[in-house]
Amino acid sequence: MKKLFALLVLGVLAACGGMIKNENGSQYLVQLDAEPIGCTFLYKLESEVSVYDADDARRYLENRIVDQARTGNAYWITSQRTKPNEWVIFGPERAFVLVANVYDCPHPNEVRTAKDGGPATVSATVVQTTTCTYGNCY
Repeated sequence: MKKLFALLVLGVLAACGGMIKNENGSQYLVQLDAEPIGCTFLYKLESEVSVYDADDARRYLENRIVDQARTGNAYWITSQRTKPNEWVIFGPERAFVLVANVYDCPHPNEVRTAKDGGPATVSATVVQTTTCTYGNCY
């Protein structure tokens, strides 16, 4: 009986992971690993959520960014910590607190950060085409 109860509790806890889903296009936000170069800082956002999984806390933060009036397209988590939930009988014992800077970047998938070092370099590819009409190519 104890083994059955332990398996049931373990199954319930495993099922609680991944409970928060992306909403309103939040999956298109780019998470940066350092302060970006060439992007416009919009605002700082702090989110606190009681979930079992750190990925759920990050997804909750992304959904909050999309819900703001000035949505950005990239963010950098500057601080993350947990704090205990007091008087909790059922549910997560800890709350995740994430603080993020939100940015508007011209090319969010090609952002250079302070961690990468230096200014961004842009490379251009030239495509040469040849047109032939009645044997005359130019």
